[in-house]
Amino acid sequence: MYVQRPTPGQEVSESVLLDTFGEVQQIWHPFRRRYDLFLRDSPKRILSLSSDPQPEPELNTNTFSQIATVDAPFLAWDFSVLDAAAREMTFISRSFRGLGREIFTDTGKYLLHFGPRRSEVDATGNMLYSTQPPLLSLEQRALFLALAVNIDFDYFSRHSGGHGFFHFGVWD
Repeated sequence: MYVQRPTPGQEVSESVLLDTFGEVQQIWHPFRRRYDLFLRDSPKRILSLSSDPQPEPELNTNTFSQIATVDAPFLAWDFSVLDAAAREMTFISRSFRGLGREIFTDTGKYLLHFGPRRSEVDATGNMLYSTQPPLLSLEQRALFLALAVNIDFDYFSRHSGGHGFFHFGVWD
């Protein structure tokens, strides 16, 4: 995974060779927060430089397969990543850190837990999912980390411009 967010006006001087192994796609919905997660099936590598636009997969090939989905309510701070059988693979939670910090800053604290929550029980008290976390590959874990970065950027950081809720132009 490669994340680079230069400050405005800063130019990136080096190009990093990237291997695209997965994708996180945001699915537009007016009232929900939805994502689809894909991993590369093909052993063929998809290489590009960080300075180039990311390549699009060919339409006629089965390069990527969907491994998980996220469908969270409108004002959610907890995001369950579900597999094709609607079992929780992992969950991402953003902690509330106080009204002042949420209003005046762009900082956030996230919990990324690989595996289902241990508190998933039905009405009779039986565990809905295994208490053993699924064996996740390094690529799956990196994809879930990329999802957490996307969630933060899409819903908690992008609209504030890096200055929290209030913007004081004098200190820019």
